[in-house]
Amino acid sequence: MRRLYQSIFVILGVTMVVFLILHIAGDPVQLFLPPGASTEMIEEYRQALGLNDPIWVQYLRFLKGLVVGDFGKSFYYNEPAMKLVMERFPATLQLTFASMIMTIAIGFPAGIISAVMRNSKTDFVIRILALLGQCVPVFWIGILLIILFSVKLHWLPTSGRGTFLHLLMPAFALGMYSAATTTRLLRSSMLEILNKEYILVARAKGLHPYFVILKHALKNAVSAVLTVLGMHIAGLLGGAVITETVFAWPGIGRLAVQSINNRDFAVVEAVVILISVSYVTINLLVDICYAIINPRIKLNGGG
Repeated sequence: MRRLYQSIFVILGVTMVVFLILHIAGDPVQLFLPPGASTEMIEEYRQALGLNDPIWVQYLRFLKGLVVGDFGKSFYYNEPAMKLVMERFPATLQLTFASMIMTIAIGFPAGIISAVMRNSKTDFVIRILALLGQCVPVFWIGILLIILFSVKLHWLPTSGRGTFLHLLMPAFALGMYSAATTTRLLRSSMLEILNKEYILVARAKGLHPYFVILKHALKNAVSAVLTVLGMHIAGLLGGAVITETVFAWPGIGRLAVQSINNRDFAVVEAVVILISVSYVTINLLVDICYAIINPRIKLNGGG
């Protein structure tokens, strides 16, 4: 229950920070009215949108709507903000899910091979690639992929969503950092486990090396990676903002960027709150899973 209360306070803190930053950033009325709009017209529009109320009144009104899932109406699209967000959310979930598959498909084999072949040329190459994967910005990788596979080779579409081919480059660009982190973390954890006595005993009994690695070493090493993977799932939702913008992927990240440019407060708040709630929920679930896998860890911090 303590984690649940902490999660609620975190979400409340996020709502307050986002609300204040958006309202300090500028007046959305200036974007909707023509340049020669009179002062009376501006004031009338501000009054209609409730922007003349004190900031704390606007915040309480926002919280009241938040409880029932009502984020207000989009200034720009003239539609309910949550409706716009939920229409784009499946596209972001699809990209996040594909990126996580990419992370596991690359990170796990690379981490295991690097640990088993420690100090070899293969290990050296994997470590260099993992380091690059953590250092190179997502937008830069995205642009390179577009230039190589779309402009030069004409193998993949440059942007948009529709077929499996549209998904490959965004998923790789978004999942690359997570795959690199998983590789380095799993390698480190595997190296520690492989030096344990029970691994040496298993090898001395003549068990097959694959059985020792996958059954004994990986099983114990993966618990350290699980927490990071959970955080990466939540991080991928937030990181999709840049990736979706580069590849024109019609998800909530691209919607958030467009709404920030339009100072569309309701939509930006809905996107940020949705990502924050997803982030907190996923981390809470990861903590529960971690406690189930390793009973010595207690959620109340007593482990």
